[in-house]
Amino acid sequence: MLLIWDIHINTRYQDKILWWLRDVFSTYPDEKTIVFFWDYVYHFAYDRNALLQLYKLFLELFEQGKDVYILAGNHDRLGNSFVFEEAQKAFNIIQSSEFIKQDSEWGKIQFITKPTITTIEGEDILLLPFFLPEEHETITYNPKNERLKAISDFSTVLEKSTHKHEAFSWYINTFLAEQIDKNPNLTIFHHYYINGTSFPWQKSKFNYKDIALNDQFLDIPSIKLISGHLHQPFTHTNYLCLGSVRSTSSLETNQNKYVFQYDTTNKKVTALPLMINPQVTIRSTWAVSTDILLTELQTINETNKWYFSSPAWNIQFKEDLQPNLTNISLTLNVEHIDYDKIDELIEPDLRTACKDIRLKKDIENMDNLLNSFKVSSDDLNGFSDRKNILQEYMQKKFGNDYPKYEKVLKELKLL
Repeated sequence: MLLIWDIHINTRYQDKILWWLRDVFSTYPDEKTIVFFWDYVYHFAYDRNALLQLYKLFLELFEQGKDVYILAGNHDRLGNSFVFEEAQKAFNIIQSSEFIKQDSEWGKIQFITKPTITTIEGEDILLLPFFLPEEHETITYNPKNERLKAISDFSTVLEKSTHKHEAFSWYINTFLAEQIDKNPNLTIFHHYYINGTSFPWQKSKFNYKDIALNDQFLDIPSIKLISGHLHQPFTHTNYLCLGSVRSTSSLETNQNKYVFQYDTTNKKVTALPLMINPQVTIRSTWAVSTDILLTELQTINETNKWYFSSPAWNIQFKEDLQPNLTNISLTLNVEHIDYDKIDELIEPDLRTACKDIRLKKDIENMDNLLNSFKVSSDDLNGFSDRKNILQEYMQKKFGNDYPKYEKVLKELKLL
């Protein structure tokens, strides 16, 4: 099967994204199953034209006889509505018709907005998309497995939390423990963070207020956890994070992006490199040439491969792509920002070849600088705590006018 993660499509990148995906599909015509994993929307901006072009791709695959799974992510909700909700209803009707059932050339499209257990290419898989708290059923569960019982017991402290995300985290963890108890060898495609865990090469840490899985699931070797959501691809114990199809900001610097082929027979995962809009940051004390940049890109490439070093996974890499400099946004870490002297920092031919050039103040001890800042919370454990800091600051700054700002911030999902 082919796994496509965190597309975040918009008008600016839709042509490149769709070209790369179609190229992958044509390169692997025998792959019957295509799984699209959430976050089709770009930062909650519903670009209807881009989403329509993506939907046309779904239809192409359906007409080619592919089995297409389209899972919902946190970006794919507008209130209670799924971004492809109309299509979901239409295909539920179409695929129940006798015409579709009798035509063996058609594939199938399934829109997954709730937890679904299915068998795909001989493997039992729990599809665990981002779904709404009000959609879940009441759960009463007494696990037989001691490890799962520990997870379930620990999670019960969240059940009656006044924070709605913590309470929903309890449900997610209890539900997942129950499914693993029933099937100890389950593969889980999920769209949730892992609680309190700083993964190697990751700067962010999340907790139950962000809706997160219990970190003890990482210690169950019989299961496999596979997700996107975090945009840096890596492996860690039984967890495979597949990142995103493209960079969504300059913060995703020096990250390789991939589409993945998953062979359920031998459990081998092959990473197929993409170069839609690489964000590259380098530090150099002399003018950067094309040769220097290519050498840096090779180092970045090898480093990204090393991120997949968990012995629990069999990761292979397709041959490296020849970098297309016209797609690269290059940031140079420099001592002094002076665009008038940019020719002293980068050779002119390379400057015109790259998509974009930026200069950034080089602060070698950035971590020490960040640690020197004081925040209002002594319990800064996850992204949701940063929301509390923003809320406290806005309340102090705007006083009685705060509610109108709060409304906007909530619409933007910043609070």
